[in-house]
Amino acid sequence: MFTPRRTLASLLIAGAVATGLAACGGDSDSEKIQKSAEHLQQQGNQLQVDAQKAAQDVKDGTKSSEDAAAEIQAGAEKLTDEAKDNANVPDSAKEQLEQAQDQLNATP
Repeated sequence: MFTPRRTLASLLIAGAVATGLAACGGDSDSEKIQKSAEHLQQQGNQLQVDAQKAAQDVKDGTKSSEDAAAEIQAGAEKLTDEAKDNANVPDSAKEQLEQAQDQLNATP
């Protein structure tokens, strides 16, 4: 179901991962990390725009809340997966992300 809480949680997770990339790595990888973080930030911004559009589509009656939620969730999962793939995310952070994702999936 399309809920503001679920959407906000998805965006927060994606944003946290994208922002966290800037703090990872050593000096030799800083340029690569910065480019990756910028790319992920752009994707996070696009996800936010998509979520706002989906909310408007639901409000206008042109999209079901279930379809809108599925699209937003898929975008958030894609962004989170890409961020994990492009970063040396510590195991503890991966576990926290997975727990947050599980909570999102369990939210009605």
